[in-house]
Amino acid sequence: MSAFASSSIAALRRWSAVPSDVVLFLGGRSWLLFLGSGIWLLFLIGLRPLTMPDEGRYGGVAWEMLTSGAHLVPTLDGMPFFHKPPLYYWMAEGAYALFGAHVWAARLPSWLAAWAVAMALHVFLRRWRGSMAAVVALLALITQPIFFGAAQFANLDMLVAGLIGMTILTGAAVVMRAYAGQPYRALSLLVGVLAALGVLAKGLIGLVLPGAILVLWIVLRRRWRGFGVLLWPPVLAAFLALTLPWFWVMQARFPDFLHYFFIYQQFERFAATGFNNVQPFWFYLPVVAALAVPWTLWLGGAMRREFWRNTRRVPAAAAARADASADVRWLMVCWLAVILVFFSLPASKLVGYILPLFPAVAALAAEVIVAGLTRAGERRHASDRNFTLSLTLAMVLCVGGTVFATLKAKPNSVDLGRAASAEMDPADTLIALHVYPYDLPMTLRLTAPMWVVDDWTQADIPARDNWRKELYDAGRFDGAAMQRNLISEQEMTRRLCATTVDDTYWIWGEPAKDATRYAILRDRAPRYTDSRRALWRIDVDGAFRQAHCAAAVLSASEDGAARQR
Repeated sequence: MSAFASSSIAALRRWSAVPSDVVLFLGGRSWLLFLGSGIWLLFLIGLRPLTMPDEGRYGGVAWEMLTSGAHLVPTLDGMPFFHKPPLYYWMAEGAYALFGAHVWAARLPSWLAAWAVAMALHVFLRRWRGSMAAVVALLALITQPIFFGAAQFANLDMLVAGLIGMTILTGAAVVMRAYAGQPYRALSLLVGVLAALGVLAKGLIGLVLPGAILVLWIVLRRRWRGFGVLLWPPVLAAFLALTLPWFWVMQARFPDFLHYFFIYQQFERFAATGFNNVQPFWFYLPVVAALAVPWTLWLGGAMRREFWRNTRRVPAAAAARADASADVRWLMVCWLAVILVFFSLPASKLVGYILPLFPAVAALAAEVIVAGLTRAGERRHASDRNFTLSLTLAMVLCVGGTVFATLKAKPNSVDLGRAASAEMDPADTLIALHVYPYDLPMTLRLTAPMWVVDDWTQADIPARDNWRKELYDAGRFDGAAMQRNLISEQEMTRRLCATTVDDTYWIWGEPAKDATRYAILRDRAPRYTDSRRALWRIDVDGAFRQAHCAAAVLSASEDGAARQR
């Protein structure tokens, strides 16, 4: 045992003594970094089921757009859904069309955005800080547990974070190239394109956040020419050419669209205090520290005076290099500060909002790490060892966190839907009782909206931040679809009884509650069940009408008489 322990310790020491050599090796093989990063961020992408409600909502909207053929208008249960712009839905639609409606296909837009911003950070730092800093920053970014997890999560957070990061990095590169006397016009146009895609991903923050960061950085570094190269008229034209058409068409079709999307969704919700997950101002400080561990442990080095000393007074021969070092470090500080302050201001705070910040965390950590790896003697060996331990721990946390999330995943409708999909005809009508199953339409490959049964006359529905409000808001843009799809219990029974031909309906609900609450489900065994929900098959035939429809007709007559009185 002692011999084994000694050999293990010796092996660990040998491994911990070579990370700087490995970094240098990777620095000369960009193709290996490119492929390896993509595979690392991808390899567990299909392990977890869809998380409710977010992944089911966004993946489901994309599925509806694909099956309905209404590619311009995002729809939720057949009604216009304007909580967010369409870029994620378009990308997910494309993934479904190419690969089928799979869980991992719904997550491909997030994976692509994460991979793209990781490689953009690598390219930027390789040009302005050297290959070692670029490799370390790339490794630190793609092994942050929150970044790794968000790259495999089907919602808009990683997509907009990736586009914000790429806009910042490209904009900074444009300014630095202009001051270095290098060509920059093509990159300037790319800034406009990336900012436009950011707006199409999640709205104004795709422009406001990178713009605020770059403005603050330009002012602090006194790079006044940066305003001219970033606001070059063709850049503005490229931005407007990509963003205006979709917003113009939506406003033309839905007259209240611009007010709802910009005033309500972008401004009023930002300032409101009545939405979910209200947190204190300092909420994101421990979140960032914990979810990017162990790399955030290195940030203490960026607070030391010597970290900034070599960016100020240097010999004239090294002035350009020192300027680049200072530009990059101050860019990352501005990046951290603006994102933290911006998302700390509103009362409602979600962890995913802070994702745009983490490339800056990786870059600053890399600066500290590289400073240690380039020292001589024992201090370098200590940095080698700590970097190795950090990278190993980070990878374990990424994989372990994904496995843990898989084991602890909340119940969803996937198994139930798969069981019923062989029997259920796409022409059958699905009815959901009191909850909207976001993931069921895609699992069942439905091509028509479902009926959602609830009390839609409640006055507080518009004031609550939940699935009812989402459907209610969507219905405001299409009153006819709202009348068809959002119905009461009485209306459900009336429609079933009004069917003139034998037809099949499926009802999704809770067996413990709904089997006794609804007369049409009493003494009727569910066709399929899982741990929480059930699917009942309702064949509307003579026996069904005889058992349930006489009372329904009488109730409808009484309601009509009451309205006449």
